[in-house]
Amino acid sequence: MFLVVTLMPLAFYGQSTKDTTFTRYFYVNGNVGITQYFGDLNIANFTNKKMPFAFGFNVGYQLSPVFGVRGQFMNGKLLSERASKDLKLESSIFDGSLNLTLSLSNLIGGYKERTLSFYGFGGAGISSFSSKQTKISDGSLIKANGQGNGKNAIYEFFLPIGLGTSLAVAKNFDVNIEYRNCMLLSDDKLDLYPAIKKDDHYGYASLGLTYKLQPNDNIKYMAKNFDLVKCEQLPNPLIACGDSVKVTIKGTFPPKYFSKKAAMYCVPQIKYASGSYSLKPITLKGEDVEGEGMMIPYKEGGTFTYTETIPYSPAMNSSEDIVAPLIYVPKGPTDPKAKPEYLKANYKYAEVPDHKIGDGIIYTGTRISHDEEIVLVDHGFIKEIISSKSATIYFAVDKYNLDLKLPINKKFAVSSNLDELTNFINKGYPIKDISISAWASPEGEESHNEGLSENRSQTGMKFMTDLFKKMNKDKNSKIKIGDPEHTLKFNIKALGEDWNGFMAAVNASDIADKKIIINVVNSQADLDKREQEIRNMTIVYKEIADDILPPLRRVEIAVNCVDPGRSDEQIIILSTTQPDSLKCDELLYAATLTNDKAAKEKIYMSAASLYPNNWKAQNNAGYIELANGNNAKAVAYLEKANSLEPNNAAVLNNLGALEAKRNDLKKAESYYGQAQKLGASTSYNQGIIALAKGDYTKSISMFGSKKSNGNVALAQMMAGDNAAATTTLNNAPKSPLNSYLMAVLGARSNDKVMMLSNLKNAIADNSAYKVQALEDREFIKYFADSEFLSIVK
Repeated sequence: MFLVVTLMPLAFYGQSTKDTTFTRYFYVNGNVGITQYFGDLNIANFTNKKMPFAFGFNVGYQLSPVFGVRGQFMNGKLLSERASKDLKLESSIFDGSLNLTLSLSNLIGGYKERTLSFYGFGGAGISSFSSKQTKISDGSLIKANGQGNGKNAIYEFFLPIGLGTSLAVAKNFDVNIEYRNCMLLSDDKLDLYPAIKKDDHYGYASLGLTYKLQPNDNIKYMAKNFDLVKCEQLPNPLIACGDSVKVTIKGTFPPKYFSKKAAMYCVPQIKYASGSYSLKPITLKGEDVEGEGMMIPYKEGGTFTYTETIPYSPAMNSSEDIVAPLIYVPKGPTDPKAKPEYLKANYKYAEVPDHKIGDGIIYTGTRISHDEEIVLVDHGFIKEIISSKSATIYFAVDKYNLDLKLPINKKFAVSSNLDELTNFINKGYPIKDISISAWASPEGEESHNEGLSENRSQTGMKFMTDLFKKMNKDKNSKIKIGDPEHTLKFNIKALGEDWNGFMAAVNASDIADKKIIINVVNSQADLDKREQEIRNMTIVYKEIADDILPPLRRVEIAVNCVDPGRSDEQIIILSTTQPDSLKCDELLYAATLTNDKAAKEKIYMSAASLYPNNWKAQNNAGYIELANGNNAKAVAYLEKANSLEPNNAAVLNNLGALEAKRNDLKKAESYYGQAQKLGASTSYNQGIIALAKGDYTKSISMFGSKKSNGNVALAQMMAGDNAAATTTLNNAPKSPLNSYLMAVLGARSNDKVMMLSNLKNAIADNSAYKVQALEDREFIKYFADSEFLSIVK
């Protein structure tokens, strides 16, 4: 009793306990101890003076954490004296009983795996004994029963009741200290003394060793108690990064769980509505198992970590990560390649039901805005078309006066050319400027020739001013310019000696020695000597004097007018009513004059159809289809543009954007790389590729100066910088997607108000987000929240 009272606090509070699940088991117990007799021959003393040794044997079955049954057997002796009556009792006893056991530790503290426990028991049994009563003084026999080696033994029913403690010393071994008291149903058979108090009973205090008969492989226990294994998924929920999902599973086995002779085959699965994805199998094994697999010690327990990267599928967005281990007892080395069907057919096994270890999948990283920068090439239309007309007037050698009757002027029909120039001016087009350029032939002194060319330019200027004054007086003329010298822009150039013209004329002539002439001129760096050589050669070569030099003595007059062409109003009307009346550049220009998307698309389609061999028309048609989200239609236009204009940076960039929108990142990267080499700025577009691949740091770097952009915010939040992402979205244009991303940021930062308000805005602008948010693992901690549910349901 002292031991029980002392150990009770320790049994409940002074030890390390471990949660577990109960498994029924048989046990056997052997014990030794001492006996005591209580009855009429031991009235005065609490204990006998002599307490003989006894031994016992128990067989039991633990039915539940609290209750069990056991058969108990004991063999020993009882000794007692009553000095006042000069009586002594000696009895040999053997009893057997059936008891109901009660675990007080589990009853009070709940079932746990304890080192020290406390229990009670009671039941009924039959005691067989033989006794003799003798005198203390002389040892003479007074009475005896049950003599003859037990053939005439006395049998009597008794009621046992007792308490005990159990100390776990090994896996299946406990040390027990217990005491039981056995109450006989008669008062005079055991001690051969007439009934006085009717309380004959005896006690047995014992120390025993219990062995629990549990299977060595213990696989049923492992299967039933798999909840003791801490199996977790990291991260939880899983996160899609680009086109893949990294899954890490960590398991922790408690001490004394994993049987030394067992193995565990486990295939984690991502389960979703339309199916499942199986990860690579995991094989774990006990200490005594050979073969491949991670060993888990029995006594200390152990851990394992498993990582695999799997392809992401949108079907996984609403999913669970589950494990359902198959525990088996291998007959030889483990084979990780063995299938569950083979293991079940050949080995003893136990199955664990589906065990959820995590949720999946956060796919926020896929919410990319495909707002790639695409290039609309310039239409090439020049609204201010410059029409030019020119005429040349020739002069006699060393003269600058106007003489249209000169043979050379007649030869080149100068009068007729001047008439054409006059008619051109008289069309009435606005005059942009007039160029007057004068030269001299290189056979005189340089300074003289410079002056000569200056005078010839003034002759050309006078001719033009006189012409405008004459036209001003002509009532039929469309040009009325009274003060042409100050009203018009004249670009007058006196260019001196025309050496370039000379060399070109000689080179184009039929002179037999033209190479000699050219070499002589080129060999003289001194201009004066070069001019002398020209004069000398005119004597030798008559062609120089007659054919080469005269055309160099001239003034060239060029009038540049602005051809007004069609007005913007005319162009835009014709582009939709009579597109075939416009040139390609006019059609492409017309598309820039309207903000109507439908009209713009119609114009570009007309340009592409009417001018199938114009790469600009094909590119811009592809551009408008991309901008309108018609990727399938954009393909033909952009591929045609690429065939017409290979290695064009704009076309290649647009093809890259097309492939990115079609989620072919490899092709998109290739096109962007080519476009970049040709000078295109593809940094933002390549940043979207990096974002789609899950390389968030690279994408942020490539987005560069872009600040107020949803893709920038997405990269920041996926990189873990929620504060920067919030700032970016606050400055970004409002959109349903940006509102949804702000709601996600609210959920991640535990700002419920921020989450709810932005989610409402997103759903109000795009009802599709209602269905998405209902299963989006970003909001998993709000799935049972009434305010959240009121928005998404």
